[in-house]
Amino acid sequence: MFNQIHIPAEVVHDLDEQLSQLGAIAHVAADRGESPSLVAIAQGFSTPLPLTHPRIETFIEAELIAARVNALQGAGDRQRIVILRSMNTGEL
Repeated sequence: MFNQIHIPAEVVHDLDEQLSQLGAIAHVAADRGESPSLVAIAQGFSTPLPLTHPRIETFIEAELIAARVNALQGAGDRQRIVILRSMNTGEL
């Protein structure tokens, strides 16, 4: 049996509000040895901005949260990749 990951509606709502205010979408940031965190990315951002959220235990949980919140923003993985590429190349 697979473990189900429960994503509290309050967390999704809070992240959605933060992203809406920034005009951004969510992305997962993970440092070695650290738990993953969600950051805001958008066209015109030179670097990701940290988002406020409870501790996330796994990368998979973080990706599921990002996908759910980004769906509310009308964004998917394709848009996230385009933004990340523009941030890496400096082509904004």
